[in-house]
Amino acid sequence: MKKWLFALAALMMFPVAAQQFEEGVHYEVIAEEGTDKPQITEFFSFYCGACYRFEPIAQAMAEQYPEAFEKQHVSFINYKGQGPMMNQAWALAQQLDKEKEISAAIFQRNFAQGNMIGSMEDFAAIFATNGVAEEDFKKMINSFAVRGMANKMDREASNYGVNSTPTFIINGKYRLLTQGFADSSNFADDFIAAAGYLLEK
Repeated sequence: MKKWLFALAALMMFPVAAQQFEEGVHYEVIAEEGTDKPQITEFFSFYCGACYRFEPIAQAMAEQYPEAFEKQHVSFINYKGQGPMMNQAWALAQQLDKEKEISAAIFQRNFAQGNMIGSMEDFAAIFATNGVAEEDFKKMINSFAVRGMANKMDREASNYGVNSTPTFIINGKYRLLTQGFADSSNFADDFIAAAGYLLEK
């Protein structure tokens, strides 16, 4: 019943979406079986300019589907060897429930200010401005739990064959194809609608 109501609500919000989205154009199938529950995963990097530009869309998608949406950082964009540490920084932000604050601060520094984070001191400064003392940050950033979460993000990216960012995987089964929306008159709305369509497909 709950799933049916979810689908009905999606169709009410996007009444023609189901007729517009085509496999091979707007999305591709990457697995035979999907996840047990609705799930949108954005694989991204704080060192990725496209991810920075996509952030308003990702935020809108998270607001539209708060129970399904999650962000996973990847380390293969490895500015000054800091890709893995950026994974750990994102994992720590999640553990501290500071994702929004840390995300905004890192993207602001890396792209709005054009001052890429390239050292442990840079990471510590970002967290310090968001209420995490440097001493506490240095204890937590290399903890077993944080490193485990960071490694898990890379494993999941590898399992889904993610090699560019941002990549949006829906229900572990579908990958949204951004190029398929190139002619859209409203890219953001159509992209979010496609995610909603695939959640229920």
